[in-house]
Amino acid sequence: MKKAVFFLTFLIIFLLSALLPAKPLLAEDENCSSIGDANQKSQCLNDLIAKYQKQLNDAKGQEKTLKSQLTFIDTQAKVTELKMTEAENQIAKLDHEINDLANRITRLSSTVDDLSQVLLNRIVQTYKYGNYSAIDLLFSTNGFTDLLEKVKYISVAQANDKKVLYQLQATKTTYNDQKVDKQSRQIAQEKLRKDLKVYQAQLDDQKKSKEDLLRITKNDESVYQQKIIEAQQEQSAILAILHGQGNEIPMGPISKGATVGYIINGRSACSSGTHLHFEVHNGDSLQDPNNYLSNTDYKYAAGDGGQDAGPISPHGSWDWPLNSQIMITQGYGMTPYARAGAYSGGPHTGIDMYSSSGLAVKAVKDGTLSKGGIRCGSGTLYYKRVDHSDGTKSYYLHVL
Repeated sequence: MKKAVFFLTFLIIFLLSALLPAKPLLAEDENCSSIGDANQKSQCLNDLIAKYQKQLNDAKGQEKTLKSQLTFIDTQAKVTELKMTEAENQIAKLDHEINDLANRITRLSSTVDDLSQVLLNRIVQTYKYGNYSAIDLLFSTNGFTDLLEKVKYISVAQANDKKVLYQLQATKTTYNDQKVDKQSRQIAQEKLRKDLKVYQAQLDDQKKSKEDLLRITKNDESVYQQKIIEAQQEQSAILAILHGQGNEIPMGPISKGATVGYIINGRSACSSGTHLHFEVHNGDSLQDPNNYLSNTDYKYAAGDGGQDAGPISPHGSWDWPLNSQIMITQGYGMTPYARAGAYSGGPHTGIDMYSSSGLAVKAVKDGTLSKGGIRCGSGTLYYKRVDHSDGTKSYYLHVL
């Protein structure tokens, strides 16, 4: 009786374990590397990616602080690293499958050759027997029993030929399917390799963003907040100017190279120090100044940005608005400040610079000059604008 109860209990436990869903891999363990099975490892990595992606989405809604921004960058980097690991895992899995398919294709190719040779031999033999007429076959036999045996042999041979033909056709079909399968997996593997390079570039950029942020802010929350405030105030003022909200006064025609004004020396409204913010617009569309300015004598200024101030690649025909030597403090686009969230996730819209030879600012091209001012923070941001005949406009901010 005890044995029966024990057996019944064991049977119930076994059935329940089989029916209940398997416990999912816990992404919280964050140790997918110990999992040997490629599919289970992939599930674990994707669970982790989803977990950190949710953290990223939550972080976007948090108050913008230096700590939250650093956490956001670290989480981004973690997601990217996991995506790289998953890509490597899939590449290894596909590599194994491709090798397996290659071996199958080799075996199938050998089978096709063997079957083809058998079929060829049978065709030759069938051709030989095909030259005998029914009368020849009748007179070449030793009695009726012998005749039946030969007829039966021919019938079996023909049936076997059909069988070999069907096998050959099926093997060729399988061979072609395996080749297509192998090619599709090779294409998928190549895409993953390209994705891996993209992820590596993203990771490098994310690590760089953190280094830049720590260097620019000196890991000081008050420095970070001050730079964020100044940048956002300047961005708002620039947008207001573009919407015609600046207090502007026309000043008349101006020639290329003529002085439009002078950079304000020291701190001013929405400016951390002596510099010109130069922008280009075509109608209402923001332009990259690098597409207009010529390659000239410039270098990156030490301090805020240094050589990491942002991309500078001038390849146009305009002269620069300052005399040489020009010092770049922040470039156009996703600069370290922009990546730090200074411009609400958008790019730095111009190029910041100053000159070691003076404060004078020149018109980059013939046009019509206007001067203006607009409220920015607790002061007034002063600027100059030149309208050019081709529809472009050049802006010179922090200039009197």
